[in-house]
Amino acid sequence: MKSMCLGWRRWRKMKKPETKLLLDALLYEEGHPRRTQHILKVYALAKLLGECSGLGEEERQILQAAAILHDIPIKYCKERYKGDACQANQQKEAPGLVRDFLQQAGYPPDYLPRVLELVVNHHCYTGPHSQLLQLLIEADLIVNAYEEPLSEEERVYVRSLFHSDAGKELFLLQDQRKT
Repeated sequence: MKSMCLGWRRWRKMKKPETKLLLDALLYEEGHPRRTQHILKVYALAKLLGECSGLGEEERQILQAAAILHDIPIKYCKERYKGDACQANQQKEAPGLVRDFLQQAGYPPDYLPRVLELVVNHHCYTGPHSQLLQLLIEADLIVNAYEEPLSEEERVYVRSLFHSDAGKELFLLQDQRKT
């Protein structure tokens, strides 16, 4: 992967793992419009929700890394499984992809299990969740609701999944524009 905007050497020397990870993920998607934009939107909202929730630095880094990588298996699954990027295939392929991306970006090894847990479970809406998983779910649901219209029944269900004050407010803004 080469960065067109920074030059290869400068890109390789970036100090911030998060910057490397985001650039690597965007380059991996090769300009795919929906997936590229989805990464950026979920990342931005997860960062906002994490800050609004008062997360510490390490928790924010883990949440933001998971937001960048939350759908990273889709491209690989579509290629490997003849277009089938179902959740089971994504969960199967996520560990290797997430590990490789985090290592290449320079994240501490102990971040892997926590980031991977968020990536693998971000579509598991039932049961108690860690605060980080809840915030990632909320960021993804808000973006998904803007990207694809929800029926009234779906909106009611999705609305019930929010717990953070900021997430509730942001979903309500999206929800109000539908009525």
